[in-house]
Amino acid sequence: MMLVLRWLDDGAPEDGAISLTVDEVAQELGLDPDRSGLLAVMSALGVLEERNAISVRWSPGTSSEALVHLSSALRQDARELFGRSERSID
Repeated sequence: MMLVLRWLDDGAPEDGAISLTVDEVAQELGLDPDRSGLLAVMSALGVLEERNAISVRWSPGTSSEALVHLSSALRQDARELFGRSERSID
């Protein structure tokens, strides 16, 4: 849900792309900023990717930055859930 809200806050780009860092997400979720919190976020992203809800592309190197693309089905569900059509999303 947090990823969908970020997507909506970013103006709901048509390609479903949002940028994030694992540290930032862990902090927003109230997870410990240690290794276990970061691994929990990465694991959750992996589960969503296995379900084809998102795709994740990690920045090269040791960065915890990722570009996440929400699937078209997830974007459509979000539009329906929040009562917005494609054309009316700001």
